[in-house]
Amino acid sequence: MRKFLILLPVLLFACESSEERTQRFFNLGNKALSDGFYEQAIEFYNQSLKETPDYAPALNNRGVARIESDHPYEAILDYNQAIQIDPDYLDALFNRAYAYEEIGQFKNALKDVETIHTLTNDSAFVYFYEGLVQTKMKMYDEALASFQTADKLNPLNPETLINIATIYYFKEKYDTAIHIVNNALELSADNANGFSLLSLIELEKGNYQSALVEVNRAMDVVPGEPYFLNNRGYIFLQMDSLDAAIEDINRSIVLNPKNGWAYRNKGIYKMRQGEYQEAINLFERAIKTREFIDELYSYLGDAYMKLGDQSKACNSWREGVAQNESLSQQKLDQNCD
Repeated sequence: MRKFLILLPVLLFACESSEERTQRFFNLGNKALSDGFYEQAIEFYNQSLKETPDYAPALNNRGVARIESDHPYEAILDYNQAIQIDPDYLDALFNRAYAYEEIGQFKNALKDVETIHTLTNDSAFVYFYEGLVQTKMKMYDEALASFQTADKLNPLNPETLINIATIYYFKEKYDTAIHIVNNALELSADNANGFSLLSLIELEKGNYQSALVEVNRAMDVVPGEPYFLNNRGYIFLQMDSLDAAIEDINRSIVLNPKNGWAYRNKGIYKMRQGEYQEAINLFERAIKTREFIDELYSYLGDAYMKLGDQSKACNSWREGVAQNESLSQQKLDQNCD
């Protein structure tokens, strides 16, 4: 009797059509993906695609599993195939844009966003995401226009307002940024991102105690958030509280090893300790994350200068100028031909 019970599912599966097997493996892949078993999900999607090689949803979802398992380039290949099969496949276009963003290919991400614009009616989310990518490219005027369009399409969204305020922060229009953040906080009183941005503004204005108060408000809302920890560590650096700074920065890295800002700030800490080569290693690690990180090449040039390598320092500052870093321009003018 046991043999029949064991063989029965096999016999049932043997009676399935190829289309049914395609869907069964696809559903199993979706379950594994939802549960966080990414390698298992990929294997199920492989089986689904073995039955139906041009099944675009399996290609798209396999791409999701691959990017979740830190294989963005392989994910892009899957999205490419899915889009080739169905050029209007919005999920695959969005996912490919995210993957391009993940590997620092922001121009390609924007190209996908442009395609998405042609396939959807005015969508606040699409303009919002476009603004995020443009911000990473330091296209501040374009990002501001995208966020403002998103705000018109979906008014009173606090996250949109905070991103608009962030652009004004980057443009050094701090009073305007503060006004907009306060509007966002009226809509969402415990918005951690709003407190975090106020902290950064106070830091730029040299009000370190106020900056510390605001970042702690953010951390009261989201305890242990790695970016907030890193920001607090940077404030402590400015206050010359080096032990407190490195404790927060190291905790941030443990919680999010991909946080390029934390590697930059740890590099600044190493500079303060006179460990210039270790600082260079950390700055270069930050560069490899392909994140948008302000004044990174400025600090890298400083470290090379401390080691007496003016040529590499000047090259770093030139790259910083290409990245629209204002401090790099000043240092290039002062130290390089």
